[in-house]
Formats: sequence, C-alpha cells, structure tokens
Amino acid sequence: MTYLEDPCSCQMSPIDMQSSPVDEEHRKYRKLSFWHDSVPGALLPRLGLENNIEVDIAIAGAGYTGLWTAYYLKRLQPTLSIAIIESEIAGFGASGRNGGWCSAYLSGMEKALAQPALADAAIRLQRLLFDSVKEVGRVTALESIECHFDQSGQVEAAILPAQLQRVREHVDFMHGLGFGEQDFRWLTSQQLREHINIDGVLGGMFMRHCAAIHPARLVRGLADVVERQGVKIFEQTPVIKLDQQGFTTTGGRVKAGVSVLATEGYTGSIKGLGRKLIPVHSMMIATEPLSELQLEQIGLHRRHVFNNLDHLTTYGQLTADRRIAFGCRGSYLYGSRVRSHFDPADSEFDLVWEALLKFFPTLRGSRYTHAWGGAMGVSRTLSPCVCFNKEKHLGWAGGYFGNGVGASNLAGRTLADLILERDTDRVHTPWVNPERARELDKKLWEIEPVRWFGINSRARLMQLADWAERTHSSAAPLINKALDTVFP
Repeated sequence: MTYLEDPCSCQMSPIDMQSSPVDEEHRKYRKLSFWHDSVPGALLPRLGLENNIEVDIAIAGAGYTGLWTAYYLKRLQPTLSIAIIESEIAGFGASGRNGGWCSAYLSGMEKALAQPALADAAIRLQRLLFDSVKEVGRVTALESIECHFDQSGQVEAAILPAQLQRVREHVDFMHGLGFGEQDFRWLTSQQLREHINIDGVLGGMFMRHCAAIHPARLVRGLADVVERQGVKIFEQTPVIKLDQQGFTTTGGRVKAGVSVLATEGYTGSIKGLGRKLIPVHSMMIATEPLSELQLEQIGLHRRHVFNNLDHLTTYGQLTADRRIAFGCRGSYLYGSRVRSHFDPADSEFDLVWEALLKFFPTLRGSRYTHAWGGAMGVSRTLSPCVCFNKEKHLGWAGGYFGNGVGASNLAGRTLADLILERDTDRVHTPWVNPERARELDKKLWEIEPVRWFGINSRARLMQLADWAERTHSSAAPLINKALDTVFP
C-alpha cells in the first residue's frame, strides 16, 4: 500500500490533545485535506445565524469568490454592511482543497480568443487575468496572509508527439495574438528539464503568470481580513433559498439590498439551482516531505506548478514544506451528489499516485501521507462567468471548472465594480453577463439521466483519447476529432 498510516506531521494546537466535542469538530475539518491539516490554528466554526438580519450586501459562500467580493466592496465603500453566509466553515469547499495553482488560465478562453468578434475583448481579459495573479500576491503581502505565495511560474510538459504538437500550436496561437515570450515561452526538452525533470518529456511551455500557494492558508487568512474590515461571517448556516430580497437560511432570514451567489460546486444545495452549476470531483494526494536527493533527482528546485497535456487533467506543485501535492480530475456522481469526505486508504488514490510516478519514477518506494477530494463547479458552457442583474439585485460568479484561484480574484473585483456601478475595464470583458448564462434559470444542464450519461461519456472518450495517444494508435486523430465535435 502506498498510503502512509497515521500521516499527520503538522504541529497541533493544544485543542488537538483534548477529546471534547469541540475537538471532534476541529478534527473533522482537519481531515478534509492536507491543506486543512496544515493550516495554522484551530478549525472551529464561527457562530451561525440565529435570527433575521438586514444588510446592504448578502453573500452566500465563504470561499474565494465570496471573500474577494466582500474584500473589494469594503475597500471601495467601507460603510457597506456585508454578511457572508456559509454552510460549513470558510474554505470548506474547493477554495480550501484545490491544487494551489493561482493561475491566469480561464476555462474556455481559447474559444473566445479564436472568435474575431470577441478576440480584442478576450485579449484584454487575458491580460487582466495576468494582473490578477500579481494582485493576489500584492494583497496577501499587504494583509500579511502567509499563504506561501511563490510566482515561479507554470511548466506544461508534452510527453507524447500529439501533445507536443498541441502545445506548440498553442504557443504560436498566443504569440499570434500579441502575447510575448515573457507570457508564453516554448521549451525544448532540454530547456524544460532545466525547470523540472519530468520523465520522457519531449518539450513544453513555460508560463510565468502562475503562482504556487497554500490554498487553505489563503482562504482562511482572507476570511480573517474581511472580518477585521467589519464583514459578518455566519458559519454552519446553509442557505436554503434565494430570492430578490435575499436568502432564507436554516438560522433565519437575510434581507439584503444586493445578494451574491458564490457557492460554486455546492450551488445545487439551494432550491431551484440544481442544474445551474454541477459538481465534478477532483482527487489529490500529498507526498511525505522529500529529501534533498529526491528533489535533486526530479530537478524541482523552485516551486513551479506543473502538468502534462493529457486530456484528463493532471496538476502538481512543490509545497513550502517540500512535499509534492498532485491531483487528477475525478468523477461526476449521479444526481449531482457532492462527496465531501474521502477515505485516504481508498484504492482510487493509488491511481493518482501512479499518475504522479509517470512524472517522477524515482519516487517509487516513497509514500503519500494525505489523500482527499473535492467538488468544483462546472457550468453547461464549460466556461465561468461573472453576472449581475441590477433589476433583480442579484450577482453571481462561478463555474471555474477547476481554475478558480486566480479567476475568483478578478471575479470578486468585477462583482464589486458591477454592484457599485463602476465603469472599469473589468466589466467590459466576454465573461461578464454573457447573454446565454446571465440568468440563473438559463443555460441549464440537462436532466438526469441524460446529464450523467453525457458527462461520463465525455470522460470515457477523453480516457480513450489519452490511451490512443500513448499507444500511438492510428485512431488517435479520429478520437480527438470526435471529442471536439461531440463535446466541444
């Protein structure tokens, strides 16, 4: 077995040595992921809502989107009364469990850049996403959020000829739009190995607009910051219903001048929203701390984030304490069920481990100490958006499809601009109020079982495409064409 029993090597607060109900709750949240296990302080919930309240701005969800929105609203207009309603604790969902990539990538961006009518605005959006990575670093430094922010950049590795062609075409495409070597740089196999020694690599790309972070430290630290700004955070208070006047929760009614939905993969828990954003799970492991010899063998001397170009996404980073945190896209569960707790000894994590060993075979014989999963929000367009309806006093953002750490910062700033009616460059980009996804009752996922069948068929076809490329099958181009045609 590759899972190391009794894995926790983190420093525990005095509360960990107790056996009270409070301690049990703390331990429950610690078990969510390596990131939660290694975040400083006790993971105890704030007080829940126990009566009816009225505020200027009510936000459902204490993840990145909700917290960044509150942060910038308070920076722009400190007198606003803001309440954030969270069903568990701040950072319980994807914001606390992700791969720790603060990236300038946005799902669906290539499609927008390739459309002549959208290209100019999409280029501006891409540059705003570049700036958002720096903005996260700026704010975390300003607010003393120690989230291990390290903008060493992203290394994307091609290990198959078909992957090499895709990454070469992507770099050429971005250069053709006016982006330079300082944004997207082609790497030969030798140049890539100077960054990281990925087994069998043929070449790849370096993108500097990406930082490695400790995601739970970021989200928990941001929650503390907005509280100091005067924002009220009510935890363990699920939102049941949304309307034009605010939220109905398990603890009381929240009446608001403006309501913001920032619930990502958990959006389906709110009445009537089960088909707007659906949860797709991603699976991660974290190795034991690596020795100097192991780091030398894999050539990972800086905290680059890294991935290859499989159709089923892989992603990894070197943590500040010299572990590799590594993940793969997981599954969609029938009926949009959300799975929040995972058994680290489950054999499905061995598949993630084997995927990591394909990158670094020299790690065979070592162990992973933490294994977890989590749900990310996916829209029917497979692209995120930022929306605000002034007449309905409602804003929402999400559908990041696993690329929300950097994008959520831009989404929070954009929502603040829209709510306060500020005419900035941010509000004039393709992902803001797209007609087909603006309203919560438009562009919905299909009903079951059509939804389950379609999503899982796409995943199987992606697996088949990866297999065909790895085996150099003559059918690979046909499978890729089918994938692009049936599931664009």
